[in-house]
Amino acid sequence: MEQIAKYTNGNTVVTILSDGTKIREYEGDPVILHPESIDVKITDYCDMGCAYCHESSTTSGSHADLKTLLGIIHDLPAGVELAIGGGNPLSHPDLVWFLQVLKERGIIANLTVNQGHLKKYYDLISYLVKDDLVKGLGISITSNNYKYIKPLLSLTDNVVFHLIAGVNKVEVIEHLIALGECKVLVLGYKLFGFGVGYHSESVNVELKRWYKKLPSFIGRCTLSFDNLAIKQLCVRRLFTHDGWDKFYMGDDFCFTMYIDAVKQEYAPTSRSKDRVSFDRCSLGEYFVNKGTI
Repeated sequence: MEQIAKYTNGNTVVTILSDGTKIREYEGDPVILHPESIDVKITDYCDMGCAYCHESSTTSGSHADLKTLLGIIHDLPAGVELAIGGGNPLSHPDLVWFLQVLKERGIIANLTVNQGHLKKYYDLISYLVKDDLVKGLGISITSNNYKYIKPLLSLTDNVVFHLIAGVNKVEVIEHLIALGECKVLVLGYKLFGFGVGYHSESVNVELKRWYKKLPSFIGRCTLSFDNLAIKQLCVRRLFTHDGWDKFYMGDDFCFTMYIDAVKQEYAPTSRSKDRVSFDRCSLGEYFVNKGTI
């Protein structure tokens, strides 16, 4: 497996492999001076109208000033990852330029797009992948039409399907497995933004079905989980003690954080209500002080 990045973060050496694998090496407890990965919202514009969108994105949403964002992340070393999303990040007029700058700096860009946008933006997505402007392509699954997914799977091995437990049915994993060897990221249900109003007993029922049926998919595809899904689905029960130590990548805000580049705010996660303006402090100051500034 090819090594695409290696850097030192405090007392920790971080290595990134071409398939997205991350390796941390340290003695004692890790001392981290900057985030390894940042979830970044670059626009609030989206025309998909997802009723559960935790970012509350609509067609009246605004785009972020990406020049300001580049100044905020200027001190991050090559190898740090940005998980870029929205809204619809493909709609941002400066997206390609922004990704080109990140590539020049050695920052690893991963892009999350809605399945419903694949037809309209297929040529743009293909260009971003072929020109190595994005390393990982996350596709939020919103329908059972996989026509535009199959060609993308032939372009890159780094497609990750995003499913929301409680929104997507757990059986969708079966459909994705049928497309070939696949990677699935399970996201927890966020009681944030539109997710508050969308929440109902049917969401709770679907979460219970996920809890029950999830074990049947272990080993049949590459599964990963955000920390909210880990909590909601009690994922720890599926691992031995040693297996969990190898699998678990750390609590929220230990190695990761969130940036709302539209509102120019830092937060521990995208569902955090406690946020700090860019004007208050630098990214490094915010992260090291764990938002207490």
